[in-house]
Amino acid sequence: MITRLEATRYRCFERLGIDLSHFRVVVGANGSGKTTLLDLPVLLGDLLSATNVALPFMERRADAPARASSLDELVFTGRGDDFSLAVEARLPDTVQAKVLEGFFARLKTEKSRLAFQKDQKRWPTHVRYELGLRISNERELHVVNEYLFVFPEARGPDRQQAGYHGIRAEGNKHWRLILKREFGFDAEFTAEVASGRSRAIAAKVGLSPTLLALPRVLFESETDYPAARWLHQLLTAESVFLDPNWAEMRLASPPGQPKTVIGSGRNLPWLALDLKRDGAAKDAGPDYRSERYADWIAHARTALPQVADIDVRVREDDHHAYFVVSYRGGFQVPSSGLSDGTLRIFTLTLLPYLGKQPSILVTEEPENGLYPYAIEAVLQSLSSMYNSQVWVSSHSPVVLAKCKPDQLLCAQLSADGSVEMISGDRHPHLQAWRGEISLGTLFAAGILG
Repeated sequence: MITRLEATRYRCFERLGIDLSHFRVVVGANGSGKTTLLDLPVLLGDLLSATNVALPFMERRADAPARASSLDELVFTGRGDDFSLAVEARLPDTVQAKVLEGFFARLKTEKSRLAFQKDQKRWPTHVRYELGLRISNERELHVVNEYLFVFPEARGPDRQQAGYHGIRAEGNKHWRLILKREFGFDAEFTAEVASGRSRAIAAKVGLSPTLLALPRVLFESETDYPAARWLHQLLTAESVFLDPNWAEMRLASPPGQPKTVIGSGRNLPWLALDLKRDGAAKDAGPDYRSERYADWIAHARTALPQVADIDVRVREDDHHAYFVVSYRGGFQVPSSGLSDGTLRIFTLTLLPYLGKQPSILVTEEPENGLYPYAIEAVLQSLSSMYNSQVWVSSHSPVVLAKCKPDQLLCAQLSADGSVEMISGDRHPHLQAWRGEISLGTLFAAGILG
């Protein structure tokens, strides 16, 4: 789970540092950096997958425009030539155990091992990845700093200290530096768990300045780099910015689609079909429906009471999948005739019922085109994805009225054009909030945005 995101001199953020939890709603005026914030996990994944770090910013994406039209746009107010990003994540228990083994193996005396074993505050729980980029000759983007280290929650980085914490990782006995890279020098990798050929001695690797070093751990044993490989997987394969094109969603979905949630949502009928057939025996007929599929329909109908049934069919001629919705009036409508709002409700209410959910899901303004009671059903679905982190942006007082202060991130524009993100429980206008006026009313009055 991602626990913190940071950005320095990146776009509208002169200095961003926010702690994150399971469910967050980002609110603020238009142009206040909500999309830029929500995009950070997916951006980091794109950078880790890229053959050149400039491409995720400058190239048009499959279902979205390019993030920037020039490299200068990436730097706060267009002044200067460098910016940095950082992410912290809590390691799963299984990964923590493997990293702990590496810490324990490096202790040389029985006394130090016993002391370490008793003091759980010294046990590694989190991983932090820091990345510094610089524009070169106005045409290229170079990696100038890259650090990866693990640390215990009780002895984490000082939030008041600016700059790269990775620089100080080698001198901190409670942290373990895994990757160190500084401009003009080779990248240095130190195995998290020393075994066999991988010792505590750093391996040096020369890399192009346009290429990140972290992906190299994919060529190493998972035994040696459990935290690094887990973080790479989280950012590159398990983070989804859900932004469907509703016109394309009306088209039947072709076969061969991924079996997990994708940003375009084009595989939604196939995901629904897999849910429908979940647990079916080989001889189960076409009318078979899983209990979870029936539960999804019941939940979707709380937002669409006029709907009697939702089915998924596959065309025999080309094996494309599509929805068929039966209404109480006795008529049926295929995907091609469904409204944007209906498709949005299908997409967002289906998510918590899926067997495989993305670890991180972000989406913008899920309330668009929906009636208030439908918004409540969608919000309930998003906040019920217990195996995922879900972050959304919203302009809806209805959404905010259902939120607690600590679930909010409030974007505020300053006079110099920078954006500050403030957690709702730390917002000055909510310090004395006791619930007499709903958060939705406060937002509608312009107090929170």
